[in-house]
Amino acid sequence: MSQSLTAVQQIEFDSLVKAEYQSRGFLLRDTCRMRYNVVGNQVDFRKVGQLQAVQTAYLASVTIQDPGYTKATATLLKYTAPAAVDSVQELTVNFDTKMENALLVSDALGRRSDQIYIDALKADPGLTIANGGTNFTYLKYTKVMENFDANAVPLGERFIAMSANNLRSLMNADQFVSSLYTANRILDRGFIREYLGFNVIIIPTMAEGGLPLAANIRKCFAWHKQAAGMGIGHNFRTEINYLPRETSWLVNGIFSGGAVVIDNAGVVQIDCDETA
Repeated sequence: MSQSLTAVQQIEFDSLVKAEYQSRGFLLRDTCRMRYNVVGNQVDFRKVGQLQAVQTAYLASVTIQDPGYTKATATLLKYTAPAAVDSVQELTVNFDTKMENALLVSDALGRRSDQIYIDALKADPGLTIANGGTNFTYLKYTKVMENFDANAVPLGERFIAMSANNLRSLMNADQFVSSLYTANRILDRGFIREYLGFNVIIIPTMAEGGLPLAANIRKCFAWHKQAAGMGIGHNFRTEINYLPRETSWLVNGIFSGGAVVIDNAGVVQIDCDETA
């Protein structure tokens, strides 16, 4: 057997690539008012107040009421997610690196979109439910429902976002898991999609931040779809361009967007102690 054969041995690469577990994003894209093709760096979302019917004597002059018109302004910022692939180095592997990077770029755009919306909710909640030394509980859940009902927030299009830890805590409540309370058996398919009028969304760990966490206190949010808005100027796009000077392929994602709370009566922050 030739002893020099080891000098030309090749390395066999698995043709499949395992991407690191990560959120693909866009979990919150359809949970707010969306404005696309925004021209400029800001977009206004308008809000009008309410009128009150009052008793009026016959032939008496009426008092004009002002319902109150206000606006909430979202500022759009530019976001990119670039990655480079050397055109020669790409030949050393047997998978399409450009395609794999394009998928990662797309995921990064989706997560940033979610983070922009989460940050807007954090900036202006109408009510904050204190952690009280407890994790997410049935009592906190129903307190959110009470607040929305008291503020006449419509039943449809209510959402609530929490972490996996918070969901685990909720599963300790019989009201969520016992068929004595849930005739529709919400856990039969392994997850909660809708409970007591809320669509439940689990926000995973994200490099962008995710749901705010400080000293074991997680900030969760409940909101109505019309309570916040997001504007998109340059729509989400992934592109691949060749860079002659670097002899590389640039895989990049780009968009511009911003979000803002329009009516904070439809936004509730729930603080949860994840060590409880």
